[in-house]
Amino acid sequence: MRNSSLAGLTALALTGGSLLSLATPAQAADTTVRYVRQTSTACSDTGAGTLAEPFCSIAPAVAHVSAGQTVDIGAGTYAERVTIAESGTADQPITIVMSGAATLSGPTAGVVVDGQHDIALQNLRVAKTVEVPALDLRNASGMTVNAGSLLMGDAAAVPVVRLTGVTRSTLTKIVAKGTGLSSAVSMDADTTGVVVRSGVLISPTDAGLADQSVGIRIEGPDNTVLNSTVSGFTGAAIAVGPGAADTVVANNQVQGGAGVGIHNRGAARTAITNNNVRGRCLDGIRVDGASSGVSVQNNVLTSNGLFGQSYCDRSAEPGAEIGLYGAAAGSTVVDYNNTYHFASPSESAYSWNGTHLGLAAFRTASGQAAHDRDTPYSTEAEDSANSAAPGFQATDGAGNARADNPRRPDTGAGPIPWADRGATEFLGSPLAWLQTKLDLGTRTVTADASGSTAGYVPITSYVFDFGDGTVVTQDKPVASHVYQTTGSYTVSVTVSGSDNRGNTTSQRVSMLRRTGTIGLLSLVNLRYAATSSVGQVVAADKTIPGADAQFDLADAGNGKVAVLSRAAGRYLVNSGAILPNSQAVTDEETFDLIRNADGTVSLRWSGRGYVGVNASAQLVATATAIGTREKFYRVNVADADRSFKAGANGRYVTAESGGTKPLIANRTSVGPWERFDLVDLGNGQFGLFARANNRFVCADGTGTKPLIANRTSVGAWEKFALLPNADGTVSFKATVNSRYVTADSGGAKPLIANRTAIGPWERFTLGS
Repeated sequence: MRNSSLAGLTALALTGGSLLSLATPAQAADTTVRYVRQTSTACSDTGAGTLAEPFCSIAPAVAHVSAGQTVDIGAGTYAERVTIAESGTADQPITIVMSGAATLSGPTAGVVVDGQHDIALQNLRVAKTVEVPALDLRNASGMTVNAGSLLMGDAAAVPVVRLTGVTRSTLTKIVAKGTGLSSAVSMDADTTGVVVRSGVLISPTDAGLADQSVGIRIEGPDNTVLNSTVSGFTGAAIAVGPGAADTVVANNQVQGGAGVGIHNRGAARTAITNNNVRGRCLDGIRVDGASSGVSVQNNVLTSNGLFGQSYCDRSAEPGAEIGLYGAAAGSTVVDYNNTYHFASPSESAYSWNGTHLGLAAFRTASGQAAHDRDTPYSTEAEDSANSAAPGFQATDGAGNARADNPRRPDTGAGPIPWADRGATEFLGSPLAWLQTKLDLGTRTVTADASGSTAGYVPITSYVFDFGDGTVVTQDKPVASHVYQTTGSYTVSVTVSGSDNRGNTTSQRVSMLRRTGTIGLLSLVNLRYAATSSVGQVVAADKTIPGADAQFDLADAGNGKVAVLSRAAGRYLVNSGAILPNSQAVTDEETFDLIRNADGTVSLRWSGRGYVGVNASAQLVATATAIGTREKFYRVNVADADRSFKAGANGRYVTAESGGTKPLIANRTSVGPWERFDLVDLGNGQFGLFARANNRFVCADGTGTKPLIANRTSVGAWEKFALLPNADGTVSFKATVNSRYVTADSGGAKPLIANRTAIGPWERFTLGS
C-alpha cells in the first residue's frame, strides 16, 4: 500500500501535476480579514493579523492584503501615511475599513494609491494633515471611497483629495474641511469617469484667507458631481476647466462663499442641472471662455453677487445669478431656472457679457430663459422643471424619486413634467404631529395625532408605537394605551397616505406611580391653583377644586415628586411661570413637597426656587424662602366638596346666611352653603373650608362659642381631628380645647365644640 501511494505521488510529479494542490485546504483556512487593533495588548506588527493577534499598525496589515481581502482598523490614532500597493479585482476588491473610532493623524497622515485598481476605502478618517493630501489617488481605477471625514490642518495648502489619472471611480459621502485649501477635491486632466456623490466640502468664506481656492476642481472629461454640499472657497465652489468635456453638475447645494458658485471655464457640453446656489459674492453660475454646448437648466439661484456679506470683496465687480460671457454666451442653453436677486423684479439677476440685465431684458438679448422665473417663492420651483435637460437625475439630491403635486399644474417639460427645479424635490410628504395626555390613575396615555398635516394625498394610516412593544395601526388619529408597569416610554406615530410617503414624530413620556390627587389652596388669596390646557399658566384663581384644579402627585424618586395637571395630562415645569407642559419627568419637572409648621405645604422646584403666587395670581418659582405667597393648603380631592348630616336630627350642616351666622344642622338638602372642603393639615388634623364664603370654620372663643366660618387662615381654633366611628359616622374634635363638636339640643342650636364624649349628637355622616 505504501509503495502504490509513493508511486502515485511520483507519477503526479512526472506528469507536471502540482503538489501545491495538496496545500489548498490549509490555504483556504487562512482568514480573509486582517485586523488592526492599536489598543489591544496582544497586537503585534509581525503577527498573523487575526482578531486574537491583530496588527498594531496599519502598514503591516496593508502589506499582507490581496484581492478579496479586508483590512479592518479598530479604534486609535495612527500617525501613518498608508500606501496600498496591491490591487483587487472587480469581483474581489481589496477593502480597507475603519470599523472603530480610528483616525489617521499628523502632518503627513493619509492614504495613497498609486497605480492600483479595484480598492474600496470605507469610513476613512484623516485629521491634521498639512503637507500632503489626505487622500492621494494616482493612476488608479475602480476606486470606491464610501464615507469619510478628512480634516486638514490650518496651514494646509494642498487638496484634501487629489485625483491624478484616476478612472472609473466613485467618491461617496466624503466630508472634507480645512482652512487655506487649494481645493477640497481636485481632478486633473487625465482623470475621467469619476463620480463625486453626496459630499460635504467646506472651507472658510473669507476672501482674505486663501487665494482662489476651489471646492471641486475638474480638469478632465466625463466626470460627475451629484447631490453634494459645497460651502465657502474663494475662487469657486465648483470649477469645470477647459478640458473637462461632458461634465455633469447636478442636484448640488452650493452655499455662501467669496467666489463664483459654479464656474464653467471653457468646457464643452457641461450639464449644470437642478442645483441650488445661494449667497455667493460673485456669479451664482458663470459660463465663460471657449465654453460650448453648455446647459444651465432647472437651477434655483438666490442672493448671489450682492456683496451683502462681510466676507465679500466689495472692490470686485458685482456678480449676477447667472452670467454668460464671451463666445460662451452664444451657445449656452439657459432655461427653467428660478432666479431671485434680492429685490423683485431683479433688474440685475443676469449678466450678458458683463451687462447686468433683468429677466425680460436677458430674454431679449440672449434668446434664452423662456421658462426662467424671477421669484423668491420656493413653491414656484414645484412641478415646473425640464426633465429632458442634460444631466437631469431621476432622483433629487437626497435620493427621493420625483413626486407630482396633484394640486399644481404640471408646467415642466420632458418625460416627467412634474419634476421640480432645484436640488430638492417637493415630496408632498405628510407632517406628523403628536400630543400625548397622561392619566396616572389608570396608567393610560392618549396619543393624539390629529394635528398632522397631509401631503399630496390625505393621510390614511396612523401607526402608533407606545414603546413597550405595543403597536397600533389604524385610520384614526387618536389612540389610547394602558401600560402594565410604570416607567418611561417613547411614544411615536407614523402618518402616511396612499402614496406611501410618511413622516414620524415621537415623544418621551413618564408613567410614574401616583401617590395622591390634590387641590392646592393658596394661603394668600384662598383660591385654588388651576390650569386647563397645555401652555396655560397655572393660576390661583378658582373657588373650588374642579377638574382644572386637580393635580396628581407622582413619585419621582429620591424623595421628590412630580406634579401632573389632570386637565392637561402633563407635568408641571417652570418656564418663567409654572406650566403644564411636560410629558416626561427630568430634574426640571421635580419638586420637594414641604410640610410647614402651620399645616400648609410648599413646593420647591428642582431644588431651586419656591413656588409662589404673584400679584397676577400666577404661580412662579422665584422665591428663595417661604413666605405667605409660597404657602398652600393641601386638599385631597376625595375630601373636597363634602356635606355633613347630623346624627342628632338627620339634617345637613349649613354655614347659615352665606357664612355670616354660626353653623347649624337644619337643612333637608345640600346646596352651596352646605358644602365644605376638608383641608389636610398633617398629623391627622383638618381644617373645614366653607364653600358658602371661602372661609375656614372656627371654634370661636377657644370653643366656648358656636362654630362659625369667618377665618382666612388656620390657627389653633381652626383645627379639628376627624375621628371615624364604628357605625360609619365621623366625629370632630376641636384641637383648641379637645372637645367634640355637637349639634346641640338635638340640632336645634348651632354646632359647638363643648362635649367630652361622643353620643348621637356628636356623630355626623359624610356625604359626597
